[in-house]
Amino acid sequence: MTDVNYENIERYLAGDMSEKERDSFENELDENEDLAQELHFYMYVNQSISECLHHHSSFKYYDEHTTFKSLNTKKQQDMSTIRWVALITIALIFGGILIWSPWQNNRIQEATKVKMTTVSAEGIPVDNKYADIIDLFNKNKYAEVLPLLNTALTEKPDDLYIRYYRGLTFLNLKYLGSARRDFLKIYTANTVQMYEAAYYIALSYTEEEDEEDYKESALKWLKKIPKESSIYPKAEELRKTLI
Repeated sequence: MTDVNYENIERYLAGDMSEKERDSFENELDENEDLAQELHFYMYVNQSISECLHHHSSFKYYDEHTTFKSLNTKKQQDMSTIRWVALITIALIFGGILIWSPWQNNRIQEATKVKMTTVSAEGIPVDNKYADIIDLFNKNKYAEVLPLLNTALTEKPDDLYIRYYRGLTFLNLKYLGSARRDFLKIYTANTVQMYEAAYYIALSYTEEEDEEDYKESALKWLKKIPKESSIYPKAEELRKTLI
């Protein structure tokens, strides 16, 4: 394995790099496979811990700052040991939640069931250049597919097909505000997926930390979905959980 600067990985993920440093780091990622693998491991650990904590925000034994960074205070520590400690930490958090609290329904799992098709909602075959995006999305590799979706939308901002699936990607990554912005564009464009967009906007509000504060917003969006819409049964099921 080549030398890997773990401090730079932490600074990159924390957003502490300057624009020049970030560009340099991303260029190195393209050339250094070991660095890319370690970055993905950091992301996996942080996301796994965050997902465990998300299921029960009052879990007292770990707080929102419990991340891989806290496991790596000694830079010279053997990385194989760090990996084991990180994975054991995830297991302890997950196990502790199961022991100390009932498992909460994760409504957002509904979004993970959606698969990206090779045909747009209007029945138009999509460009073959999206093959990698479709493959990663359908494997639920949302952190990996997001940069590709961003690039595709930069090249073609009006592509509502890509925007819809980026909205779902944001939703699965729990970037709730970003998800709503994408789905709002779908809804206001009066596309065939406008009511699905309304449903996912409502769903995103139910995933906010203080659900009570956002319940009214969720219900408002659910009311926009007519009974004849194919998404209405799911919308009605969600509505019943909120009243």
